[in-house]
Amino acid sequence: MFGALVGCANAKPGTADPDAGPAPDASCGDHCDHDNDGVFDGSDQCADTPMGEVVNHAGCSDSQLTSALVPFPPFGLTWTPAGDLGRAGGMTWTYVGIQRSDLFHIDWIICDDPATPCGVSLDGAVDATETWQRDATNSDLPNGKLVFTNTTHIALADLTMPVLTGRLTLTIVDATSAPIPFAGVAALHVPARDGQYGAEVGGTAFTITAIIEVQAAATTTWTPYLDYYDAAPTPTTGGSTAVSFGGSFYAK
Repeated sequence: MFGALVGCANAKPGTADPDAGPAPDASCGDHCDHDNDGVFDGSDQCADTPMGEVVNHAGCSDSQLTSALVPFPPFGLTWTPAGDLGRAGGMTWTYVGIQRSDLFHIDWIICDDPATPCGVSLDGAVDATETWQRDATNSDLPNGKLVFTNTTHIALADLTMPVLTGRLTLTIVDATSAPIPFAGVAALHVPARDGQYGAEVGGTAFTITAIIEVQAAATTTWTPYLDYYDAAPTPTTGGSTAVSFGGSFYAK
């Protein structure tokens, strides 16, 4: 990235007010840089960069940009999934080889697709009543732990549908296994579509670990949701569970 330059040669000699900054001077031709950010005007996509702010190759500083959704897979990364959300040990998503270029921020936002309710269901498709809600008591955002819960049901062979509590537990770490803090999208300055929480990713790699569990009423035991479903007296095997969960990348 470039640092804003002070006193470039495009200042007009004899400027009346020395505090007014460089005055436009057409005589500099292709080498004009009227906001003194080190990027010539012909390539500068952000005019009037505040003095002293670092800019990217397009002449834009952090304060002049808004984070935007990035199509997957972004940044030339390699994505490796392993494990299962509904089994012991959960699932990991490992992202490596992130090419940051001169980006100021890369953010990973959970459950950001407004077309897909994000939750777990043991009685068919996830509906709007089964979407995740953050568990503030058990989440530890500064240490990279985010917990969501919801309410669902399970359809049993005796035609009853007991109530269950679902739980999604997420952790995020960097390439050295150090926790990456989670935060609300407002604190991350991300105009997310539907997501409410995420993390700013530094470096070139990170790992998400996630597990979805359920708990029956009047019990204190959490069981991976597929293990619970397989052990329950249901009319079919494995046919009536559904989860929706995903992450979106934003960058600027």
